[in-house]
Amino acid sequence: MSNFKICFLLVIIMVYSSHAHAHAHAYSDSQVVADGLAIDLMETLDLTFQVIPEYDETENVLAGWNGDEFQYFVAFSKLPAGWLNAEKWISGFIRDINAASETGSYNLLDKGNYKSNGKFDLNYIEISFIPKGEQETRKQLVHFITDHKNSYLAFATPTSDNGANVLQSEVISILKTSHLPTSNIIPLVIKNEDKYIGIWNGQYVDKDDKVVQVIFELKADLTFARKDSIEGKQDSVNSGGFFVSNNKISWTYLYGKPTNQESRTKETNTISSFSGDTMILILDNSNIEIVLKKES
Repeated sequence: MSNFKICFLLVIIMVYSSHAHAHAHAYSDSQVVADGLAIDLMETLDLTFQVIPEYDETENVLAGWNGDEFQYFVAFSKLPAGWLNAEKWISGFIRDINAASETGSYNLLDKGNYKSNGKFDLNYIEISFIPKGEQETRKQLVHFITDHKNSYLAFATPTSDNGANVLQSEVISILKTSHLPTSNIIPLVIKNEDKYIGIWNGQYVDKDDKVVQVIFELKADLTFARKDSIEGKQDSVNSGGFFVSNNKISWTYLYGKPTNQESRTKETNTISSFSGDTMILILDNSNIEIVLKKES
């Protein structure tokens, strides 16, 4: 069985089997899923809040089960300050997911909005698409959640055929419980990527002994923008998605100018040093180091 992680635009395919269900019996309790957002784990559904190593080694996700069948998971994230307009974010997401999909494969299956018991406003779209370079159709339920002070994303992904069938009904029933955390709820573990969010500047000398200046902007929704200049002249602009695991940053490049057959697709760089405002990356297939400084 395959499941996949979409960090806004990033699509990663991996294998997952039901043995990972260390079956914590479903219970009625509150759980913080992002800074400032909590949900209730209902007794009527078989839910766990756990790490799934094939998805992320440190980030907890909400997992839906039917016995030992892993049916779906929901990943939550908090948007940066200022993102309060659901329509604007969703229209941008649709534009970007269209660009990241095989031509004509994107379909809007459903959309709607509702208010949670905790006074959050939720807007959602259910979509299907085929990621570029693949043949299998993917399905996802995407929520924009806001209390008009902060906003959050919830990406619900089926991992089985039965999970796809119950995805909308179960996830909406869960998210209808969205509310502000109470003081006695243990907060969610910070994601690997949180400490890397920001704008980073650096340079290195390439194989042709030319100085390359690089600017990375790593965003809270796990997308990035990159600009490269060689000897002070802009060379390329790229964007895509990223994630961090085991002191490595994995990049998936979705857009690039100039566009050619040799354009980047995927890269993994080792983080050899990190001190909060300074990060050293070792570039793939070389011993080249790039020292990046974070803008204050």
